[in-house]
Amino acid sequence: MPPRMPGPMGCSAVVPYYNRPSQEGLYGHFRALHDATDLPILLYDVPSRSCCSLQIDTILRLAELPRIIGLKDASGDLSRPAKLRRRLGAAFRLLSGDDATALGFFAEGGNGCISVTSNVVPRACIHLYDAWARGDREEAEMLAAVVSKLTAALFVETNPVPVKHALSCLGWMSEAVRLPLCQASEPTRKAVAESLRRLGAIEAPTGRKRVPAAA
Repeated sequence: MPPRMPGPMGCSAVVPYYNRPSQEGLYGHFRALHDATDLPILLYDVPSRSCCSLQIDTILRLAELPRIIGLKDASGDLSRPAKLRRRLGAAFRLLSGDDATALGFFAEGGNGCISVTSNVVPRACIHLYDAWARGDREEAEMLAAVVSKLTAALFVETNPVPVKHALSCLGWMSEAVRLPLCQASEPTRKAVAESLRRLGAIEAPTGRKRVPAAA
């Protein structure tokens, strides 16, 4: 028999979209999720998609629940990690969900980044975080500048359209997406290709493209 696959170790729970609930409604929603599972829960606040955001006071209330362990913050508001860190201490995980502001998020008390760009250049993103973690701000800023143009290209259109195109250019997966999304436009394709060229994407002997070790 094939080995039994392990079950989930946790879950990421996004702010519900479309309904635009009140903060009390958001608290009730996440409290119900918390009470329905034994898994640790990472809150996911992404106002650009949900048209609704968790406010600081609501996050603090939810953090009192034992299985609410952290926040993926895609708000782009760099004032939030410092405010939350002061109130919640070191144990609560604060993760950026916005590549463009990730370095600033670290500087304000963030623990890391759940990154889109790292799907394309994982080593560069790891090196960036490692440089920051060891206190080498100059190298971290240099690496952030290196990947910034790729990050910008990956968000010219709705995620995951550009990142799937980038990964298809590298030979790693199809760029196909499901409706109502459609494949990347020609300007987006050009922007992604130019960013990959700047990072030194090359043809591997198999005919697949790869990002070299430095990326």
